[in-house]
Amino acid sequence: MKYFRCVVFIVISVLFLFSCSKVQSKSQHSDLKEFKSSDIIRMIEKGKSVTIVNAIIYDDLDFTAVDDGAVVSPTQIAVEISQPIYFHNCVFMGKVAASGTYGSKGSKTTKKFMMKKFTHFRSDVCFYDCDFRKEVVFNEAIVDGNMNFSNTIFTDAASFNHILMSGTQCVFANIQAKSSFQFIYSTIRGDVNFMDARFSDSFSASSLVAKDLILNNVQIDGSMNLSEMLLSGIFMFNYGRCADDVSFAFSTYMGRFSMLETTFDGNVTFERSRFFGMVKMNHTSFAKKLELKESVFYEKPEMEDVKRPEDAEPIVVELKQSEYIKPN
Repeated sequence: MKYFRCVVFIVISVLFLFSCSKVQSKSQHSDLKEFKSSDIIRMIEKGKSVTIVNAIIYDDLDFTAVDDGAVVSPTQIAVEISQPIYFHNCVFMGKVAASGTYGSKGSKTTKKFMMKKFTHFRSDVCFYDCDFRKEVVFNEAIVDGNMNFSNTIFTDAASFNHILMSGTQCVFANIQAKSSFQFIYSTIRGDVNFMDARFSDSFSASSLVAKDLILNNVQIDGSMNLSEMLLSGIFMFNYGRCADDVSFAFSTYMGRFSMLETTFDGNVTFERSRFFGMVKMNHTSFAKKLELKESVFYEKPEMEDVKRPEDAEPIVVELKQSEYIKPN
């Protein structure tokens, strides 16, 4: 009997604490209007403008739920959203997704069949000064306009992989990413701006194709992977800091490369990278190994007051003298 009473007491206590935490969470955001994800999906379905300010959404928001979509390949379904999407000062307590995998698990008589479903945004996508408490997944999304996630907090993992954006501005300025942040294999027709961003975990933008990439004053507590990038414009990583290893390997920089007063606490590699424009690495600090193996510079780089370990090998720069003509 005592054991039964003890179990009942524990269950009641847990339920009480859960209800209290839920009430406390709501009281913390009492100034925000509550929205359901179904309300937002309904607005999109009706073709209404989606402009939501000072709101909180407690459940998962999945943009692929707008409709069944259209089959664009044997394994892909596209869902189109024609109107601009604008959120300002909003808190998302659930997962936010613009893509996912759907299908049947199969049985003894039927095969497993899975389809990837992604969102095609025909206009701008903006989540300004927002707070994502759970995972954000925008993999394989297509954005015809601009994309802006400035001043936003990502508490859980965020992935923007295989994105195709046709607008001129892709902005993640002053974001706080508390878990891993991925921007892999994405193609941006314009500029990508992460100025003043803070990454508490790893950050990867490997295989990115873009015009300009701005990382000024970015702080990264984990590793950073910027390998195999193709930038047709300028690259700027000034006044930044990375606490772990960094890879710039196999990347191509067609324009100016600027890395001034940046600090690297881990190993840094530029292996087999190509620099077609002016390169400045003045007043930059490399605490461990700096690898320039088989990297090619088409102009003599500026590397004044570069700080390296006392036992580090001398920096050897390979200059390429060729008939290469810079693009207009």
